Amino acid sequence: MATTLATEGFRAAPTLDERVYEAALLFGEGRNPANFARQTVLMEALTTSDFPKLLGAAFEKEAMTAQKDAVKEYELFALPKNLSDFRPKKLVDLFGNEYFEDVKEGEEYKGGKLAETDVEIKTGKTGKFFNLTWELQLSRDFSDLADFPKVLGNAAVNTENKKVYEVLVGKSGLNTSFFGSVDTKPLTSENLIAAIEGLSVKENHRKELVDISTIVLVVGPGLAIRARQILNAEKIVRKVDDGAGNITETEESNPFRGQIELQVSREFVNQNGAATKNTSWALLPGKSTSNPAVVKTGLIGHENVDIRVKRDQGERVGGGAVAVTEGSIQDDTIQFRGRHVTGAAKGFTEAVYGSKGA
Repeated sequence: MATTLATEGFRAAPTLDERVYEAALLFGEGRNPANFARQTVLMEALTTSDFPKLLGAAFEKEAMTAQKDAVKEYELFALPKNLSDFRPKKLVDLFGNEYFEDVKEGEEYKGGKLAETDVEIKTGKTGKFFNLTWELQLSRDFSDLADFPKVLGNAAVNTENKKVYEVLVGKSGLNTSFFGSVDTKPLTSENLIAAIEGLSVKENHRKELVDISTIVLVVGPGLAIRARQILNAEKIVRKVDDGAGNITETEESNPFRGQIELQVSREFVNQNGAATKNTSWALLPGKSTSNPAVVKTGLIGHENVDIRVKRDQGERVGGGAVAVTEGSIQDDTIQFRGRHVTGAAKGFTEAVYGSKGA
């Protein structure tokens, strides 16, 4: 078998990236129980010192791919900000509408100043251990091991979603520390218009009109169909009160089409502990506005999930290394650890609106 392994791609390929690819390819072929020949080669390769390392690198690449493919339920409204370390930092004000001042001939330019805002941001470390058993390998059932990278990649994105939506909602429902007063109006085209009109006259942290050039409507899956109907309809019916109690209905072009982006979020409901979680809805300024309401943080150089395996398998009595896939000396488990650095913080909330919907 040694001679056979010497000709395998994970050893014969000329570059490290190619050897990592070949290790993943062998694992994919060998996990098929119908392909007995390749499964036999895989079982032998797992006992070597180099194959598990290459396979681990392949798993990490696959986990990063899964992380990129998983649904980020905050990208429309959360401003991404990667920090250099874990210390809290004040957000520097790069968001306002600056103006140049007139300069006369030969006159010096007047200095400007970028001030710190009251918004404090930081990031943190998250992670978890996952155990796979030695018996799983012996049984030649590699399905759990094959699914493992996707689990870790998705876990990283799920954690990002959770961190962001914990800023918006909590056990008591929509966070008043974020939204201020929380309304009780259901999601209708009329209530949506009223909420946007209310936001349009507010001022931001620089005493300028808030920037709502892009608005994101956030709902849970239960309101997704209603939200799409409102946003995509060609016409809407609007009730008009003449002040004397007489209400007339008028049909007009839908002002929302192409103006409001929809974010349907499971995490918006998962983190909401109130009975109204399925009827709640919110309006947030887009991340590209001058007053983003949420900042999603990370760590420079550590943007992707980090996967490691615990080396506690011991050594042979007669000497010689033991592959990590042989399991721990204590309980025969193979321990993988996933780590991801992420966080979220409240930004500029002058242009946010939240309603319980009931």
